[in-house]
This record gives sequence, structure tokens and C-alpha cells, in this order.
Amino acid sequence: MAGAVATAMAVVLAASPAHAVFNPIGTEAQAPYAQPVDADVPKRGCTTTLSDPKNASSSTPAIQVIYAWHDGNGNNYSTYVNQIAKMVDRMDWILDESTNYDQHIKTSCRTGYDTSTYSGYAQALVIPVKIPNGVIGGETSPYIVADDLAAAGWGNANRKYVVFEDFDGTATAHCGTVCVATTDDWDAATMMHELIHLYDVDHAKVSEVPNSFSLNDIMISQYNDWQLDQEFNTYYDPSETTASFYTSAYPDTRYLNLANYSMFTTPTCCDVGYSNDLLTAQERTIEANTPYSTPTAFSVSGGGWMQVTPPGPDSNTSARYYDGRRSLTMNVQAYADGFVSVTRKPAVTAGQRYKFFARLTTGTSGNVKLRMSWYNSSNTLLSNSDSSLIALTTGWQEYNVSALAPTGATSVQLSVVSPSGQTFAYILDSLQLNQCNNGKTTDGCRLNG
Repeated sequence: MAGAVATAMAVVLAASPAHAVFNPIGTEAQAPYAQPVDADVPKRGCTTTLSDPKNASSSTPAIQVIYAWHDGNGNNYSTYVNQIAKMVDRMDWILDESTNYDQHIKTSCRTGYDTSTYSGYAQALVIPVKIPNGVIGGETSPYIVADDLAAAGWGNANRKYVVFEDFDGTATAHCGTVCVATTDDWDAATMMHELIHLYDVDHAKVSEVPNSFSLNDIMISQYNDWQLDQEFNTYYDPSETTASFYTSAYPDTRYLNLANYSMFTTPTCCDVGYSNDLLTAQERTIEANTPYSTPTAFSVSGGGWMQVTPPGPDSNTSARYYDGRRSLTMNVQAYADGFVSVTRKPAVTAGQRYKFFARLTTGTSGNVKLRMSWYNSSNTLLSNSDSSLIALTTGWQEYNVSALAPTGATSVQLSVVSPSGQTFAYILDSLQLNQCNNGKTTDGCRLNG
């Protein structure tokens, strides 16, 4: 990866103000629900252990954790090493807890420590490195950190370096001589945010307002939110690793799926996490089709016809995309109820709660409702669960309907219904079907975002 990552991808958060005694400890994010106390966060452990972590050319690709110090603030390694290790444990918890897929961070440790004790594990995981060119009384750029690490022999392609700075630095990501994610405001969400940037993932620009941010996940507000891509439409989907997502707004062409990051383990279903979606990437985001074409994976019946939203300037409401890429436009006709449906019917379990989310907007006005239609094993319709009637606006809003799958239900079809008597166009994007079983939120599903 080129050094362009530093300018194209990095976000430099405000540096910590100067203190008489530098205090790097930040505050852990508590949304979408509170993280467990330290004692209840599982120990990540060491994925690979080397006698010389600098010599990792034939080793498993992994994250190397660095405590960076400078003479100006002193070497406080013994004070902070356990806290840094716990933040790395929390980063791993964040990755695992975001979905119902079991996925973890690969970490690199060094030999010579008894990892059966937490202190021994922490010292094996976190390595102190002096950054002689750090700027005391000012801001230390990631370029300095990367160059000093490289000069000290830390520069292997099989490693990405997460660097906890014990001096005024920046929270950012940079790939040059060494790929580093740095922060001087220590908390798991901030460091996870910067680590994700190293995989060329931008902030999720998901609003009709150009370059604004509206999705509640770790790439928007790592101070408040710890979950990764709760709607699986921006950069991450462990359930569908063959899918890729554009990582920045049009016309940028970078796309990937963070679930395939070589420094993460292969995702394995199933362990219950915050957000459990049952749709495919195409059913969520309509990314596989060109503008004006007919969206695949969707069907229309009754009064109306659909197309992939035409391209156009941001000033044209009808041509805006929710995430800067693709949307589905439904052109409603008055002569009958109009239905846009996800053609495939995902499998469900009777008695389990499910929640259908969708984002919609219109350039004029009109009313719709969301519908979940329940089918049995013979593909016979059993019943419908409808939302209340929704008066659409010119802004992107997320709506939802939630219900228990009725007795005998084995599948569900998702639809947006426009009652007859209307002629207007609406835009549909960011669909999701949650199985509500996370055990943390009130209804077991992710929150609206």
C-alpha cells in the first residue's frame, strides 16, 4: 500500500492538549450498548509468537502492538502495558461482537513471558519502542513514528503496527516505510477505527448531503460507537466474503470487504452479536447494476415500475444515492397498489422476532409502508406484518417494521407497498433483515442508525 493512504484515508483527530503530566487514557465507546467491564472482556491471546518479532517475513500476517515512548515523557511501559493489552482485547471484542460471525484479530507476540498470567501475556503482546524524533510540546506526525519504527528494524510486510503514543501525536493511519495506526488518545474504538483505515477504508459517507456522515458505526464516531458497519453496506460483511463495497463516494473506485483482511481470522458462523443480517449485498445496496437498468434481486408488481436510480448532480434529489453509489427508484402509478419486493425469501424460524429496515426518500411527497410477508414450507402465504403508513420526505430516513414469525412460517418476503391513488417516485436503499437475537437491545435487534 502506498503512502497515499496517509492523505487519502487518514483522519487526523485533534491532538491531546499539552499536560504537565501526559495522560493518554481515553474513554471507551458505550454505543450501541455498554461494553463489559475489563474483567469480562475475553483475553485475545497470541496468534503467533516469535523470538524476534522484527523478523516476521515468514510468519502469519498479524498486528504488532507497540507502546511508543520518548525521553520527554519517559518510558512508562510498566504503568500502561496491562491497559494497552486490555484495549487490544477490546478491539478483538468489537470485531467479534459486531455481528453473529466469530471473527478475531491476529496478534503477534514475543517469547520469554508466561502468557498464562495476564501480566505475562500483556508483556508478550505489547512491545516498547523509543521514538527518538517525537515532538514534545507539539504534535508528532505518523510519518515520524513510521520512520523511527523502520529505523529500529520494525518494517515487515507481514505486520501492521498499532502504536499507542505516550506523547502528543495524532490518531491517524499511514502506510509508508511502515504501516502504522497511531493514537495518543487511548481507547479501543479509536484504535480500531485507525486500524481499519490501513485497509484503505474511508469514512462511510452515507447521506444525501455530499461528504456528510450519518451512519452510526465506528467509522463515523469512534468516540461514541464501537460497532463495525451495522448495516453491512459500507465496508464489512463477514457473512458474504465474496461481496465488496465501495469505500468512498462516487466517483472513487476503491472497493473491498474488510472481513477478508489478512490480519483478521476467517469469519465463522455463528455466535450471536449486535447485528445479524439475512440479506445479500445486492439485496441491501443494489450495487451490481448500472444506472437506468432493472435492479436484479428485486421484483415489481401492481402500480409502478422500477429502475436503478439515474446518475446526476447532487442538486437533483431524484438522482441522489444514499451512499454515493446506487439506489432503486420506484415510479409509483395511481391505478393500483405498487409493490417493490426482494425476490428471494430468506429462511426464518417460527416464533423468532425479525426486523425489516429500509431507507427511503422522495423528491415530492407520497405514502408507503413496509411489509413482511410470511410463507410456509409449501410457499403458501400465511400473513403479512405491516408498518404504519409512512409519509416520505426529501431527506433520507430509515424506517422499520418488526414482528414475530407466525406459526408454520419458514420464509419471509420483504416489500415496500405504495397504496393506490398516488403518482410519485421514491428512492429505496440500505435494506436489512435482522434476526432479533442479540440479547442486548430491547427487541434483540440493532438500533436505528
